[in-house]
Amino acid sequence: MSLVARTTALFRPRSSAVSVGPIGIDVGLEAMHFVQLESSGDQKPVVRAKASLEINGSRRELLEQPHQFRSLIKRALASDRFRGNKAVLALPSGMFRTLSINYKLVGSEKKEPAAILRVMKDRLDGDLNNYVLDYMPVRGRSKTDERLALVAVSERKPVVNFLELARKAGLDVSALEIGPLAISRLTSAISDDAGSATVLVINSGRRASYLTLISGNDLLFDQEVAIGEQSLVQHICETLDMPEDTARHLLSRTGVSPDDREDALSDTLDEAGVLNTLSEILKPQFMKLVEEIKRAFLYAASETRGRGVTQVYLLGSIARWPGAEQMLSNLSGSTVSKIPNPLALFPSDELDTANTAQEFAPEIAVATGLALRGMKLHG
Repeated sequence: MSLVARTTALFRPRSSAVSVGPIGIDVGLEAMHFVQLESSGDQKPVVRAKASLEINGSRRELLEQPHQFRSLIKRALASDRFRGNKAVLALPSGMFRTLSINYKLVGSEKKEPAAILRVMKDRLDGDLNNYVLDYMPVRGRSKTDERLALVAVSERKPVVNFLELARKAGLDVSALEIGPLAISRLTSAISDDAGSATVLVINSGRRASYLTLISGNDLLFDQEVAIGEQSLVQHICETLDMPEDTARHLLSRTGVSPDDREDALSDTLDEAGVLNTLSEILKPQFMKLVEEIKRAFLYAASETRGRGVTQVYLLGSIARWPGAEQMLSNLSGSTVSKIPNPLALFPSDELDTANTAQEFAPEIAVATGLALRGMKLHG
């Protein structure tokens, strides 16, 4: 190559097109969370933009007020380097339920939707046209024609209203997903052996908790358990005869199990027996959750030929209480960890990676899983 040609090639713009993913948006109970990733060429994605804005009032009120919803969206997208308006939204937990069904598949995979619809027709009341259905087959369960699938069921009207709300807020919704699917995608990115790992995620909410079991890239089940933050706080209030605000402050400040914190207040509370009192009050309630965790372990062993669960993550509102994962670990006999800050997996120049890696961010897990949709995880 001549000197002129080499010089021309040196200054020619290189192919470094940046691929920007969709904006993952999760409408939580107390805040909305936004994450957008980008990648250059075949590189691993990095965080392009992120935001978390508190909701004034309840989530229900927000979803009934288009102007407030639009205002929150505009403020979030203006707060960082978000590009475009293409979004993947999580369907709020109250709008759907999941069912585990067995169905028979005769013939090619193309007939799978029809086979699932035949089963669901007998499981649901009324016309199927009144519902929105999505399904996730559990692969490799049987060598026979009997299969297992998880089906997400939503009434059509609330889903249409939610999509219309997003459209009026200026969003171009490319996909609508349920939280367990986003969490499944995220845990696959977190795990070093995603192809074989079996992960149990405990997502604790205000009124209930959800156990999501993931094996490799397959979602094995998503189960609701009637144990949530509110029932635990109420139990403290009734036992100690204290106001709810006081109980919440006590739990968020002191936690539910002694740990390695070294400060004057923690030492005083520990010496006064407050930590031990909270722990003893909540143990029977936590045991109800542990019983469901052990059932999930048995189910995982049966579905993975005895490999069992390799990792248990705790996220959601209970994960904010210091020592919650330690108590679950002690009671279940298995290590339960808070999910690490998912943004640390995709470091960027704007992200303080050293500090972020040490933080836990259970509240942004779903939004990050949504933002991963369509993104390549490895070069």
